[in-house]
Amino acid sequence: MNRKLKKFLSFRSAFAVIFFILLVLYCISLFLPLGWGLLTTFKSRGEFRTNILGFPQDFTFSNYIYAFQNMDVPVPLGNGQIGYSTLMMQFVNSFLYAGGCALAAAIVICITAYATAKFDYFFSKIIYAIVVITMVLPIVGALPSEIQMARLFGLFDSIPGMWIMRANFLGIYYLVFYSTFKGVAKEYSEAAYIDGASEWRVMTRVLLPIVSPIFLTVVLLKFIEFWNDYQIPLIYLPSYPTVSYGVFTFGNTNATEASSVPMGLTGCFLLLLPVLVIFLVFSKRLIGNVSMGGIKE
Repeated sequence: MNRKLKKFLSFRSAFAVIFFILLVLYCISLFLPLGWGLLTTFKSRGEFRTNILGFPQDFTFSNYIYAFQNMDVPVPLGNGQIGYSTLMMQFVNSFLYAGGCALAAAIVICITAYATAKFDYFFSKIIYAIVVITMVLPIVGALPSEIQMARLFGLFDSIPGMWIMRANFLGIYYLVFYSTFKGVAKEYSEAAYIDGASEWRVMTRVLLPIVSPIFLTVVLLKFIEFWNDYQIPLIYLPSYPTVSYGVFTFGNTNATEASSVPMGLTGCFLLLLPVLVIFLVFSKRLIGNVSMGGIKE
């Protein structure tokens, strides 16, 4: 018995070592291209031709300076006139668009999931079924009608209008909130009811604080999703171009200087930088363990 146990433990240790090595190699495969891209942004167009994989011989910020000065996006001003949105204005538009849409979507998803998980009515089952069906069946061909409805209700070419359009409960995050609320012990709500709390206070003071780490995670993930999105602002916000759309137009320009690989990577890292800063600021709270206290009898 002892021999079998030792053999099992040795096999388990060998498997753990192999798994750890594979995990390290996988992490290296993720960060190595990112590091190469960052170093490439400090290379000139001529140096990149002769030094593709090595460190920059002379670190230069000329690519970033050029991108800041030339990543303007044309916007319609009316009466056939065309203006230009600078990179700083694109950053402002991106924060308003991505932050507002992420917060509005997370709030609607969370409240809808709470209502359907808390109140076991027939309409709650219908909402749950709608979410699942829309995830399984792709919705195609709805863009023209959606644009027409946005124009009809005054939501087109308006950042607050985009907040309203993105405030829906569809998607995988509804199921995450739904399962979380279903897993919360009923004793929390019952104790609040005994103390005279209303349904609104139970939701805002008892249950929502429990799912606040998940809520912040969803907001961050939705923020990254909207931040990297250029198609929706391109279609619905022609007067408010975002940084992602600016990088898209910058990468497809015919200018010789902007069409180089270092310049294209420079635009990508300008788009990545705010998301990276936000993640580093909230990383402890987002990645930290989510613990729920027990019920004292």
